[in-house]
Amino acid sequence: MLSYITRYKIIFSLLLSLFLCSLVVDAQTLDDDIEQGETMADSLDAEQDTTAVEPWPLNKKGEPKGSGYFVVSGIRFGTDLRPLVSSLSEKDMTAYTFYGDVMIRNQWYVTAEYGYMDRTRSSVETNVFNYQSTGSFYRFGLEYNLMRKASVDSGLSIGLKYANSTFDQSADYYSTGNGYWGEGATLKSLSEKNVNVDWFEFVVSLKLALWKGLTADFGFAYNIKKDFPATAITKNDIPGWYFNKDDRSRLNFHYRLLYRIPLLPLYTQERPRRR
Repeated sequence: MLSYITRYKIIFSLLLSLFLCSLVVDAQTLDDDIEQGETMADSLDAEQDTTAVEPWPLNKKGEPKGSGYFVVSGIRFGTDLRPLVSSLSEKDMTAYTFYGDVMIRNQWYVTAEYGYMDRTRSSVETNVFNYQSTGSFYRFGLEYNLMRKASVDSGLSIGLKYANSTFDQSADYYSTGNGYWGEGATLKSLSEKNVNVDWFEFVVSLKLALWKGLTADFGFAYNIKKDFPATAITKNDIPGWYFNKDDRSRLNFHYRLLYRIPLLPLYTQERPRRR
């Protein structure tokens, strides 16, 4: 039989072993907890890095800039390629157009346009030679973007515009003369100054963002003359209206290349405010 001292030694050894094992287990558990805590902290920091973005700039009222209704988000300017191509392909025509619009939240476009044309034609009619029309035009109006919720850059718009053209025209023609007065056939010339024509335009336009602010604009306008003043010379070419068949309405197309200057950003989602 074991003595009391031997028994106590065995029991003490077992207790010491159990104590040491518990310390090892606790140390390992603590290391695992620390590692897991660090991982969670890193994950939390990562989440904070992705969500804690720079607060959206506020206006004087404490509201996010760009969140209002009448917000100028950009300005576009450019030219219509159609008169430029006609000027290059036809030696007797010089024309150009400057276009610009103000974008209100990519929902409304306030547009303005100015153009010039100098056009010469020969033998417009059998008894008319060397017709010339020289003048300028302007148009302005408002377009509404039907794609405002689908894109902040491109758009499909409809609108109404007013246009006015002022030009000078002249024509040379042959007069058969007057036999009673003994006047023979002669070449005469007529000229008219400051002929004015104005009209309305119903516009459909597709604007596609291309690259770094460049925008292509394709569309058409159904034009209806407001008035048609009587003139001694048939108005063969009207700046902005172009070739004229003496009709009260016509369909015009445009092919514009525009450049966009961004202003206020479009406010599209909630952002944390400054405190």
